[in-house]
Amino acid sequence: MSLARHLAVVADVAASLEDRIASAHALAEEGDPRLAEARPIPIPAGILRRKISNDSPIVEIAVPAFAIARYPVTVGEFARFIADEGYDDPSYWSAEGWSFRLDEGLERPRFWGEAEWAPYLVSNHPVVGVSAFEAEAYASYCGARLPRDHEWERAARGDDARDYPWGDAWDPAACCSREHGPRSTIPVGVHPRGMSPFGVHDLCGAVWQWTEDARASEGTYGPPREVRGGAWNNLPWSIGCSGRNAYPPEARFSNLGFRLVFDRP
Repeated sequence: MSLARHLAVVADVAASLEDRIASAHALAEEGDPRLAEARPIPIPAGILRRKISNDSPIVEIAVPAFAIARYPVTVGEFARFIADEGYDDPSYWSAEGWSFRLDEGLERPRFWGEAEWAPYLVSNHPVVGVSAFEAEAYASYCGARLPRDHEWERAARGDDARDYPWGDAWDPAACCSREHGPRSTIPVGVHPRGMSPFGVHDLCGAVWQWTEDARASEGTYGPPREVRGGAWNNLPWSIGCSGRNAYPPEARFSNLGFRLVFDRP
């Protein structure tokens, strides 16, 4: 099958998930032009009509303009940070992050290079097994940062208070969950029905995504961080625009990744 045909299958909402994944894996072998061509999506200044849960009252928050990555950071993208010795350059790391990196002797994400985790380590899968500190260091390397909680949610909801990036009704074909899809990460961008109103992919049901926001309690290396969206191994009730959790910043799990935000749209 030609490269153009694989690109068409990945974007085809009528194709099966299995076929979209297979075509995306074929694209990974060619360097996946979707990632090479992806540009941050500008999100205009506007009002976030937020709900803490799908049944809670709406709260309105003014959000300045920003730009957000179309996809979560991938294995292949993070590999460049490793190759460029990002783990050895303290200028990319916060003081807490550098202390954590030295204490743990970190040189790469968790699971990296382990044969049993090979299904997670395809170049166009979202990178997982990265702490908030590693995510922040990578963001600094890229001239970016992690999203703030309200920025992530505005990118997901658009200009209304929708419950999911794709609308108000749960759609099992719009993202992965424990009830739909393989029990692992999959290539980014293979759920075209799940795009947000701004065209952002994989905000929900891919991986939990680190934000800058912290909870009040303190841990070994700082307060827990908000993560958003829900992941491939979550039940539907925890996936959506209100989906949130919190992990210690040193957490490095197989359902935990991140995406980038840029201050200049």
